[in-house]
Amino acid sequence: MPGYPDGNFLGPTIIDHSRPGLPSYDDEIFAPVMVIVRKNTLSEAIEFINEHPCGNGTAIFTRSGGNARKF
Repeated sequence: MPGYPDGNFLGPTIIDHSRPGLPSYDDEIFAPVMVIVRKNTLSEAIEFINEHPCGNGTAIFTRSGGNARKF
């Protein structure tokens, strides 16, 4: 990357389908990164958020207005 020859720069990044065992899933990332973890149900998503130590900055993407309001 021009201006960052030592690699101390990460541009905006999206990591999709993150899962246990990957640093994007297990660790908190301090960079302009959106990590997507897919869940099949709202209950699974809420359980994941409540159990994950980095679940404090979460959002939901759904086609269900009811699930969005419940979230």
